[in-house]
Amino acid sequence: MSNAESLNEEIQTLIFLLWSEEWIYREHKPELYFRIRSHEHKLKAVFREWFHYPFYMGEGYVRLIKRPERKVLDPNPTHSLKYQMDFVLYACVLAFMEEKGEDQQFVLRELLESIKAYYPGEPDTISWSDHGVRTSLIRVIKTLEQERLLLMFDRTIDQFRDNEDYDLLMQVSNGLRHAIRQTRGSLSEHSNMNSLREAFHQEEIEEGMICEQQIWRRLFTQGCLFLSELSQDEVIYAERHGLRMQQKLEEVFQGVFLERYASTWILVHDKIREGKSVYPAYNTHSHIVTAIGTHLRDRLEQGESWLNHRGHVALHGKDAFDLFVSVRRENLEHLAKSSLSDRALWEEVVDYMKQLGMLKVVNDEWIFSDALGRVAGEIVNAEVPLKEDVKRELETDQNWLF
Repeated sequence: MSNAESLNEEIQTLIFLLWSEEWIYREHKPELYFRIRSHEHKLKAVFREWFHYPFYMGEGYVRLIKRPERKVLDPNPTHSLKYQMDFVLYACVLAFMEEKGEDQQFVLRELLESIKAYYPGEPDTISWSDHGVRTSLIRVIKTLEQERLLLMFDRTIDQFRDNEDYDLLMQVSNGLRHAIRQTRGSLSEHSNMNSLREAFHQEEIEEGMICEQQIWRRLFTQGCLFLSELSQDEVIYAERHGLRMQQKLEEVFQGVFLERYASTWILVHDKIREGKSVYPAYNTHSHIVTAIGTHLRDRLEQGESWLNHRGHVALHGKDAFDLFVSVRRENLEHLAKSSLSDRALWEEVVDYMKQLGMLKVVNDEWIFSDALGRVAGEIVNAEVPLKEDVKRELETDQNWLF
């Protein structure tokens, strides 16, 4: 695909939807599945060129594999795994299924015995008589079923919680090949996660992956990228080729723009797109963040120096909270009434900014994206659904951050 070849609106929409959903099943979303299928070759070309990501269409499912940013053997964080044992058991079950092979059936008792062999430590390290261990495995099985890596038949795993002798029949799905990361070396060769990630990175370099694709990955995933999070090679690349990347994006992705600030790059869209959350949005959290951005911009323009040695807008935790309280008081008449205390609402706003990628906290230094200032403006007065004509008028003058 030529860099100069612009993508039509449908292709762009499908690209952003695939970023939002790692698995798409025909039986759950048949319309979306067939939309993707009708543009399969073009989508594969885009993901290969821009992100170096494998894109698969299996029998009844679609999967975009994002690697190696995803933690190895760590399922999608929206799933129900919570504790360290969950993730260890998840890895053990994957190892068992890989050895078993696709479309192969097995019973729970066989899996339990194999997990004992795979589990780190002595064979008696794990005991199925422990209610907590059984509950952990149930979460793992349900996650694998949700990911369609494991198929269940006429029984469910829930009864295993109260009966360690419970048994049932399961089957490895044909989607397993796209879930287990194949490497050129054994996992046992690596003593820690950093070593393993470095091996994956080197593997991708050998496969032709370049810094630009790594940067696009982060931008499309986060929407807002702190340049300090890039590797030294990526920073050098961004400095040398930032303008060309900006022009390339705007030529290919119509209505999507790359804005480059001193410490942050962000993607800006000219309209709301299917399957994506937007900011600014019409809610209390978004209004407060907009007000904070306006306040920070105004104070900086007045000559106050809040920049740290890297050029970030940075405050100590107490100062950040005091700033929030001040902004909340100043804009009280514009915000929906909330029974939450300042501290409770601040915690929600902090989570919201972190989800947007516009705030990170390092050793009590609260680092704000300098892109917050680009959404400075007045707050919509009410948190009620806007009339269509009002909404259209607002959207005419508003670009959307993802």
